[in-house]
Amino acid sequence: MNPDFPLLSLIQPQTSKRRPEKRPPVLLPTEKIQQRGEKANNLRQQVRKISRKLQTMSEEERKAVLIKLEHEQKINLRGTDLKAISESTQHFTLAVPRTEKLENLEKKIEEFGQGELEIITKGEAPQPPHKNFAYLNTIKEASPKDRLCQVFFEQYDELIQQESIIFEIEIMSLQQGKNQKRNELQKIREEIKKLFESGRKGNLFEHEEIKGTCRAVIRCTGEVFQELVEDRKWQTKIVYFDARPAFETFHQTLANFNIENLGEFISPPPDAPMVCIVDSGVTSGNPFLKPVVKEDLMRSFLRSELDRDNPNDECGHGSGVASLASYYALNLYQNAENRGNIWIASARILNKDNEIEDEKMFSIILREVVETFTKIGIKIFNLSIQFTNRKWHEEAKRTIPRNSWIARSIDKLSREYDVVFITITGNISTSNVRYYHEDGLPYPKYFIDDEASIYDPGQAALAVTVGSMSPTTQAVGPVTTAMAIAEQHQPSPFTRCGSGINREIKPELVEYGGNYLLEQNSSVRENPGTNVMMASHQLTPAIAHKSGTSFAAPRVAHKMARILYDMQSLGFYDLSASLLKALTVNSATYPPYYENFDNFKQEMNEVEPKHWLNVVGYGIPDDIRATECDKYTAILIFEDDIQPNTVNFFDIPVPECLADAEMGVKRLTVTVVYAPEVQRWGLENYLGTTLKWRMFRGDVDQEEVIRSMSVEEEGEESNDEETAKNPKELKFEPGITLRSRGTVQHGICEWKIHKSEYSQQCYTLAIAAYEKWGRKNPNPVPYAVVVRLEDTTQTADVYVEVQNIMAQLEVQARGNV
Repeated sequence: MNPDFPLLSLIQPQTSKRRPEKRPPVLLPTEKIQQRGEKANNLRQQVRKISRKLQTMSEEERKAVLIKLEHEQKINLRGTDLKAISESTQHFTLAVPRTEKLENLEKKIEEFGQGELEIITKGEAPQPPHKNFAYLNTIKEASPKDRLCQVFFEQYDELIQQESIIFEIEIMSLQQGKNQKRNELQKIREEIKKLFESGRKGNLFEHEEIKGTCRAVIRCTGEVFQELVEDRKWQTKIVYFDARPAFETFHQTLANFNIENLGEFISPPPDAPMVCIVDSGVTSGNPFLKPVVKEDLMRSFLRSELDRDNPNDECGHGSGVASLASYYALNLYQNAENRGNIWIASARILNKDNEIEDEKMFSIILREVVETFTKIGIKIFNLSIQFTNRKWHEEAKRTIPRNSWIARSIDKLSREYDVVFITITGNISTSNVRYYHEDGLPYPKYFIDDEASIYDPGQAALAVTVGSMSPTTQAVGPVTTAMAIAEQHQPSPFTRCGSGINREIKPELVEYGGNYLLEQNSSVRENPGTNVMMASHQLTPAIAHKSGTSFAAPRVAHKMARILYDMQSLGFYDLSASLLKALTVNSATYPPYYENFDNFKQEMNEVEPKHWLNVVGYGIPDDIRATECDKYTAILIFEDDIQPNTVNFFDIPVPECLADAEMGVKRLTVTVVYAPEVQRWGLENYLGTTLKWRMFRGDVDQEEVIRSMSVEEEGEESNDEETAKNPKELKFEPGITLRSRGTVQHGICEWKIHKSEYSQQCYTLAIAAYEKWGRKNPNPVPYAVVVRLEDTTQTADVYVEVQNIMAQLEVQARGNV
């Protein structure tokens, strides 16, 4: 611990709204353990009976076999030669056999019945291997009707006599590869369509793909329904039949939408933050916007005589953006409540054609906007516009005017007024996505092409640039053969990619902005099911839908404003733009759902390693996680100025109690954000000051750290190879070379085993600032630091221990004054 180091502030713990407490393992009661031998013998006989039958079948016959497992509670089938074809209920699971002999299943049952008992929890009775088999009662071949929901099972004889029935089905692919699965699902939908005889016997209304399955809403005759249930060819293709949901399908909701059927519209709290929408204006009379728009803060910055006094939206873009900034998402279901969380101010800069009047004047207009709205305390400006004639990449730097006025203006205004601009990467058109697919460069590989690079001003160094993720694969309407291009939680097929003006990671963040559909004839289009629902610029219809990064950005603005509100409630009333950006980026995570995101990363790494970072940045922000400390998580923050050509050091408490935690991921997440001056004209050495940070374990002498950083200050150059040579320096991802290019520097370090000696003393975070323009007396640079320490095993009392260490540091600091 060094009393000369500046101190970080520890965020107060809040009641966790997300993370459940870790549950203790469920143990078998004594009678279940005693009966395991008899249970295993019975199960083994049932498995052998099925295996004998499977071995007499052809491969095609085996593919149609379903196995039904009846049990007292859900069981795990991993490594059993059985693959569950739908989510298990409490009492039974349907599965398909992967092999004809089911040898692994039989082996696990034998180990359950005869294996040695093991102690799982101290002080409790030892448990048998694969203990969940104690709750498995029968294993047998399933009946086709086992795929019916309970209502359909009871009414089956009447249903097959009906002229028309509407219901949901779950289609499954047993193929191995992702593309093979999606192609098979599409083929199955085409086969179902043939049964419908061009709508005479049925229709498919909407469908949605998730991890090798497809949920679809269909209407058909009772005769076709019976064929889908009983014909063996459908037995492992359609794995579940569900009654029509009590709620409307999205297709029906959209078709029947009436604003009068919604519930209450609720305004934000009086002290909620404001976001300024710099766009085409806002229609304050729209039912969604009326409760959230500050009508006295609607301004037009257009110069034409017709528009200078008209702040209203005439094209629909700004109103949609504003609704998402306040609500994040609209709820269109009957009697639904829509609660605004953020107040909206509006700066109209686009005319009725959704264009700026004079590009040369645009930077002047931006300054007027910022000067106007910062006077009333607005911190966040959402700028969802793109200049489609200006793609930003290394080659284009020579053809784009070198002054890059708009991005430069955003950067200068961000520093001068201490505000946050949220910009977009821009969109790849449906026609260009089609050309990519036809030219043999399918999604997501076309992201490496220069023509897919971000539009100006998305390269702005001090702005937070936002790309788009796909929220769903749900397609509505007559789209039986259409397929969503991106899977759920993958980057949207239209999102553009960096790098930025200083070759830094761009975008920094992503949010959900829609998807595209690909037809069999290679045409690409939007669809209401994959689009984002938003307010229109009219009183009626009050809603619109569209896809684009323009509609991902306001969702980031929404979350950033909520973080600002949370920090103000904790007593941080004068939050800098740098700290607000750091908290938002530090909260970001990548989607873990269904492995879709990992598949995207793998495909991108095959064509250009690390380029995926320039598509999705650091992930999706989480406004709750941003300020959420609990028993297992501590968040430390700091903001100040740093003098160029100096190094600042910080004590980072990483407590010794992590050594006693269960084996599993411990994580440090560090985000450093700064606001340097930028070049007035050129692009070389665009940033007047650059920062680099490193972190060292607690078993390295802090004087050694100070000496090594001082040497680096003189030579400045550092790289990831140096980090690899020093095992006591933590290795963060992204590495120091890549992360140090930008004004937002974010890194994550994970480890599974913590040794006590690592925490001999505090870890050391070293941040070095470098003057780039050769000035003798450069101005100090505002910067902010956010450090998050978390134990994902939820077994170490991280917060209390960090709190105790911080208290000791404060005592030492006071004694040193």
